[in-house]
Amino acid sequence: MPATSIPSIQEAQNAYVSGTSANANKWERRTAQAAPVWEANAKSAEAEQAYAKGVQMAAQNQLRLKGLQSVTAASFSSAVSGRSGAYREKTAARAGKWASKFSPYLDTIKSIVPSLPARVPGDVSGNIDRRVKPIAQALHQQKVGGGGGFIAPRSEGYTVAGRPFGGY
Repeated sequence: MPATSIPSIQEAQNAYVSGTSANANKWERRTAQAAPVWEANAKSAEAEQAYAKGVQMAAQNQLRLKGLQSVTAASFSSAVSGRSGAYREKTAARAGKWASKFSPYLDTIKSIVPSLPARVPGDVSGNIDRRVKPIAQALHQQKVGGGGGFIAPRSEGYTVAGRPFGGY
């Protein structure tokens, strides 16, 4: 084969760019067509069993730890370095989606706050027990249980040595 028929790296790069650009619409169309099949398969009992087996196998073989052996703090940090602008743009573009997903949780927080006992100055642990935990429990229940209900905090949550006493 004559050397003149081998493209230069620039020609190869240009062909790669034009090929990927031309195939982007086809990739998007095929992905949209395959999405319902993917969703059905991903949500199947078989997929859940396979995932559980995979997680168990990975834990038994310490695959997470083995995979991290070649990762350093410097390589982790460099993956982010210089990319804050793109992150800012992408997250700002998704603000509407975030707001619609967070809105029900904000409503739950707003419904709980008026029923919380007053903050006790200097009692950090007690304030957490009486004021933060009820909110966290209600949000957790809403997320896993689907309901927005909550159990009202008990106002007798006194603390002894920073620990709850007579509370929950």
